[in-house]
Amino acid sequence: MTGQARENRQLLESAMARAGFRNLPEKWWHFTLNDEPFPDTYFNFPVAR
Repeated sequence: MTGQARENRQLLESAMARAGFRNLPEKWWHFTLNDEPFPDTYFNFPVAR
C-alpha cells in the first residue's frame, strides 16, 4: 500500500471511529455502527436517485 493510500485509509478509519463506528478487520472498508438501533433487522429496499 502506498503512503497516500495508507494515509487515506487511516483518515477514513479515524473519522468513522469518531462517529461511533467500528471496523471489520477482515474488510478495511466495512464499518458497523456500535450502537446499532436495529441489530437483528435486515433492510432491503430500492434506492433511487
